[in-house]
Amino acid sequence: MATEMAQMQDESTTHVDVLIVGAGISGIGSAYHLQQQCPGKSYAILEMKDTFGGTWETHKYPGVRSDSDLYTFGYRFKPWVGTPIASGQAILDYMGEVIEENGIAPHIRYGHRITKAS
Repeated sequence: MATEMAQMQDESTTHVDVLIVGAGISGIGSAYHLQQQCPGKSYAILEMKDTFGGTWETHKYPGVRSDSDLYTFGYRFKPWVGTPIASGQAILDYMGEVIEENGIAPHIRYGHRITKAS
């Protein structure tokens, strides 16, 4: 049984050049820049939740919105076109567009909690 478990773990191991922690706004931006600047590098994004969004997914209280303008806070490679102070849902929609437009979704591994790194 122990040998069987070890084989299963070995078969499911994927090695990547770069590991990004979290599919929040910084993690998604990092993935985009990695794809652009290091196209030969493989990567994965580990996200503990079952969806992307980071803070914007975690905080769902009524009226949640950015506290700085999205023209500055948004990605330089995809300029923000909405109202300067955006709702949390508008930011999630924007991030979803970036993920879809740039083929980032296949690199995100949901439901992964990092408990140790060495």
